Amino acid sequence: MASSLASRQLASVSFEQEQDANSALTELDKALRSGQIGIQCEAVVKFPRLFEKYPFPILINSAILKIADLFRGGNNFIRLCVLRVTQQSEKHLDKIFSVDEFTRRIFGVIHSNDPVARAVTLRTLGSVASIISEKKNVHHSIILCLDSHNPVEVEAAIFAAERFSEKSKTFAANVCSKIGIMIAGLSTPTEMKLRLIPILQHMHHDTETAAKAIELCQTVLRNFSDKKFITLSLQTLTRLTIKSLPNLQDHVVRLLAFLNSDPRSGVKAVCLDNLRLLAQRAAYLWTAQHLEELAKFALQTSSSVLKVKSLRVLNAVCGNIAVSLLSLQPDTCVLQVCREFCYDPGVDLAVQSIQLLTHLAKFKCLESTSDLTAEAVGTIQAYVILLANDTDKKNLLYLKIVLKCAVDICAGNTDICDKIVHTLTSLLGVSDEVSQLPLCECLAAIGSQCPTALDTVAPLILASLVTTISQSSREVSQVQVHMCTLLFQAGCQKPMSATIHGQVMACISQANHWIAYKVARQAMRYCQYQVAHDILKTLNLKVVTEHIHYWLLALQHACAAENSLKQAKADNSDLASCIIDAIEMYVKSHVTLKAASTPTIPLDFACSYVNLRMHLLQAHHLLLLSCSSFSAKPPPAISIALAATNGQEGTRWAQVVQQLEKCLKEYKNASLLATNLYKSAFDADPASLLNINLIQQCCNCMKSVISTIISTIQTGQSNLGERQFLTSKKNSTSSLSMSSTSGTLNVMQEISSALDKLLPDTNSSAIISYKLMDILSWSVAGFVHASPSFPRFFFQTLQNTVVKLAVSPQQSANQEPILLRADTHLSLKVEGVVQRGERPALFRKVSSVIISVTTALISRSTVPSTNIKVNESVSVHLTQTVQPHNDYFSTSFVLPFSVLGIHVAKVEAGVIDENGVFWNTGPCTSVTVKSYDDNIQRQQQIRARAQQQSTSSLQAHPGSHANSSS
Repeated sequence: MASSLASRQLASVSFEQEQDANSALTELDKALRSGQIGIQCEAVVKFPRLFEKYPFPILINSAILKIADLFRGGNNFIRLCVLRVTQQSEKHLDKIFSVDEFTRRIFGVIHSNDPVARAVTLRTLGSVASIISEKKNVHHSIILCLDSHNPVEVEAAIFAAERFSEKSKTFAANVCSKIGIMIAGLSTPTEMKLRLIPILQHMHHDTETAAKAIELCQTVLRNFSDKKFITLSLQTLTRLTIKSLPNLQDHVVRLLAFLNSDPRSGVKAVCLDNLRLLAQRAAYLWTAQHLEELAKFALQTSSSVLKVKSLRVLNAVCGNIAVSLLSLQPDTCVLQVCREFCYDPGVDLAVQSIQLLTHLAKFKCLESTSDLTAEAVGTIQAYVILLANDTDKKNLLYLKIVLKCAVDICAGNTDICDKIVHTLTSLLGVSDEVSQLPLCECLAAIGSQCPTALDTVAPLILASLVTTISQSSREVSQVQVHMCTLLFQAGCQKPMSATIHGQVMACISQANHWIAYKVARQAMRYCQYQVAHDILKTLNLKVVTEHIHYWLLALQHACAAENSLKQAKADNSDLASCIIDAIEMYVKSHVTLKAASTPTIPLDFACSYVNLRMHLLQAHHLLLLSCSSFSAKPPPAISIALAATNGQEGTRWAQVVQQLEKCLKEYKNASLLATNLYKSAFDADPASLLNINLIQQCCNCMKSVISTIISTIQTGQSNLGERQFLTSKKNSTSSLSMSSTSGTLNVMQEISSALDKLLPDTNSSAIISYKLMDILSWSVAGFVHASPSFPRFFFQTLQNTVVKLAVSPQQSANQEPILLRADTHLSLKVEGVVQRGERPALFRKVSSVIISVTTALISRSTVPSTNIKVNESVSVHLTQTVQPHNDYFSTSFVLPFSVLGIHVAKVEAGVIDENGVFWNTGPCTSVTVKSYDDNIQRQQQIRARAQQQSTSSLQAHPGSHANSSS
């Protein structure tokens, strides 16, 4: 358990000891100066790793100049090593600010008598084309080398020409004619012509050059009938067309013409592959006529491979929502293709047909959509039954495609969900373990769309779980974890029966500790806290690392807190005491999470989330106490007399209003915590963000209700603004259908309806007050019982984004403050790198970074200064937005420190995603600055010297001083 859990918790963390960048560069520089070629080459190949570890311009520029010197003076093998460094470090090349010097050192080898050295130089220049794309001398040398008689040098020149054509508009325009001449020339070898044609795909910088390249490719298609020339020219035209979309429809027509006219199956296959690329890039530019021609070809061709490729093209077009804009006729050939191939003996062709039929039914492309839906459901059920018992890897892939179609067709249709869910669950108990896993995943996906679909099949899932446990002699696998998850999902927000609870625990008794932990994690995500608590109670003492023990113990305390809330009576008479017990357990969980945190795994989100739920429960408890106090202690008689005397009915309830205002403050604090937690969760999945949003909506709803009640008590009229906010929340979130969110949303709708019924119809303020306090009581009870489950981001981070900052000037190793004259400004340079994990931009990506700097005076100097104004500002706040380039960004700030003393400059980073949303991701660093005045220091030095001189004179003539004093 310890090794498995620790390895998975710490899989993405590197424990490699950090080495200073200058030290690492110094060591490599020593190796470069060595007289042995092997040591030099070993040092060169280490540079890409150094660039990844320290991606800052100063280091990269210095290192790249060193290897450029080695390239100029070394042999060809060392030059090949340098070439590999430039190819592997392409994203760091733009950080070289001595580009001219670097180019001069590399380009000098182009005049060598060795053709291999010139070839390596050309490839190196091509690898760095992104930073030297407009160097005219390099352009001239590449074009000259295309006429070389050495084949190695010509191949290198073609490589460099392709790279420069991609980056430089000028070079692309100049080399296009040269390529046309070489392709048309009789002296040019055939292999070289085939290498030249792909260069034309980069001629997209301007319309004139693109038209010239297209015309050149068309010339090749007319003059060369060889299969290689035809296929390569069509592929080049496709890539060129993708980057210049206005020509897309013409190229689709061209590909369809070759598809129907060329008899060679290889050319047809290439045409279909290119059509699929065009469909994936711009399906909205296709027409119904294009689809008809492609469908007719699929019906007429005898090759099963070409049929499959044709259907893949149709799926690429019809799988886009833009297909709904096409006017397909009821007798379209596309529908005929689906019906003819749906039950074809070739499984690949049949699966593609099912996918196409699902797309047509999903986007309602035809009038008879209901008939298409029924046909799609029938074919999906048939092929799921056919493929579920097949253990072949290829057929397993086909099964996943069919199951994906099942999830798509079930979206928003309860009747279809029930049919497909019954089919899938009936197969769980009889299918092989390899097929059970995708079946469970499909059931979970359908259950997330339609929460009630799994309720009726829970007994079948339980029977399948019992069967798999009894038949399996080995440990419980991932399939059983998925089945337990389906049982949790079917009973989400409902207490689990003793039968299911016992079977799950029996399953856990045969599982290893890691599997048991995953089942407990899933139970917490679906509100089955008693199961999770029982599992975690047996795990937290079976680990060897202290931090994992505290992590499991914290989860156990959190489950105990939620269990105490679930144990409240139906009449909510003991709800306050249950909330007190839950708060106590959440405090223990929060403290234990702090103990489980490490520098590599800080558990910031988990701690903040537990703290948020604890504060929300505290606000609920305070509100319940206020309602109970109002019921047990009505307003005193003197308040009634004062209200009658003053003519203000609201003064009768002054004590209640004060208590409600305290509750309102607590809900505001909880809402602020939810906002801050939401802004910090940049890497969270959408469901986890929705979970936090629900908690914030709960706080805002209670704030609205309390504000409405306070306004009603004080003025006799409800606050219209707060009531409108409550109504808008009800309308804006009612479309959500997730099972974990429906409970909270239903409570909000019931509160709004109750207020709408009560306030307009009741006239007596006393009756209003008592009924409104009752609304508060059952609102708290409703939100407590419908609290959302723990989000996935609490346990797992699917996307990992880290921003690292480097601030200069830096403080010394002794952390002494930076000295700065008060009449000058500090230039603070902030550099940073955005590091991404294994799955970058899975949910959102970094568009720009916001750097904010705030200065504050922490210790004022006791020495007065005559040059500083009395009302001088001691705090400055500056903000800049920068866009990372290849994950690197840099900016500078000019900061004044005019007040003498010690200041601290706090530098904090935040990111903006592609939708313009700000996320407070951090990090935060600080620099200490000591501001001083030269004049004051000189005066202090003069006084010190004078005092020293007087002391020394007294020591030299003590008697004279005594006589003078007498």
